[in-house]
Amino acid sequence: MKTFSVVVDKQIFDDTVISKAIYWHTENFVIDRKQIGNSESITFVTKSNEISETEKDNVLQKFNQNLNDFKLRQIIHQETKDISTILYIKAFANNDDFEEYE
Repeated sequence: MKTFSVVVDKQIFDDTVISKAIYWHTENFVIDRKQIGNSESITFVTKSNEISETEKDNVLQKFNQNLNDFKLRQIIHQETKDISTILYIKAFANNDDFEEYE
């Protein structure tokens, strides 16, 4: 087998998350993306020899793991964005503008 596909629900995983997950497979695969309603069909085409079912399963497992990892990172970033902004402001502000807590 040289080609296999997976369908990803875009209501769960947005374009950024899908793109990041795909990136880690571009060394060994040409990847074709097609929008299908609220989902996206992602086709992996090997750049070299055919791959076995076991190798395919490993790629799909890693791809799924990457989707979930990048989705979690996106959630954490959104939930902590205000905290990060406050820390940046405090780090680069004049120290006289803030009370010191000791």
